[in-house]
Amino acid sequence: MKQFLFSNFIKCPLIIRLLIISISIIILFGVTIHWIEPKNFKTIFDGIWWATVTASTVGFGDFSPKTVLGRTVAIFLILIGASFFTYYFANLATVAVTKQNEYFEGKRVFKGMEHIIIIGWNERSRELIAELEKKEPSTKIVLIDETLTKLPIPFRSVHFISGRANCDDTLMKANVTKAKGVIITADPNKEELHSDMNTILTMLAIKGISPSVSCIAEILTNEQVKNAERAGADKIIRSNLLLSSVMLNSISTN
Repeated sequence: MKQFLFSNFIKCPLIIRLLIISISIIILFGVTIHWIEPKNFKTIFDGIWWATVTASTVGFGDFSPKTVLGRTVAIFLILIGASFFTYYFANLATVAVTKQNEYFEGKRVFKGMEHIIIIGWNERSRELIAELEKKEPSTKIVLIDETLTKLPIPFRSVHFISGRANCDDTLMKANVTKAKGVIITADPNKEELHSDMNTILTMLAIKGISPSVSCIAEILTNEQVKNAERAGADKIIRSNLLLSSVMLNSISTN
């Protein structure tokens, strides 16, 4: 049993282990001072309160040991407890900053569900996110992009994942199996055919992990529409065709 508890304790994150050790020290010294000076520290809670205040270097002064033995215990508490408290809070601050940086750099796993995944950062995805935030403010959005080093705009409802969208690890970080839908935008930095091939490869990766998730794909070339359908696209957006129609309508109107 002791080996089992010790093994689980070692496996805990450092911040949890430090917290457990700090609490144990407080309780130990609180009980000890109550046992040494029961008249001064009438309850165990009084002892724990004193140990907490002393170890944290706050020092309210409402309780203090009167005997030589009690003051000796207090010295050890200050030397041991204060060190652990300081180390604990320093690590707590480090963990908080690290997690915040990981969030902005796209390294944190998304644990929500019924979210919308948008693949590719460009002007279309920017406008799409802005529209979703206006019309469906409660909907969580996960943005996947391999070119960004951090979330470009502090969108309120966007969780950024850095990496290639056709990679299983990246898709699992975005929790694609619990997603409401996926929107794949065409990469404007690639030649049209290459962009479409990348979209189809991403589609295959998504459907391979989560066949039931609804996928909308932006395809630029005519010859790749059928391949996108074969890959499992539930809806295909022909952005070039839409743009051509708008331009022709504008010319006809003029």
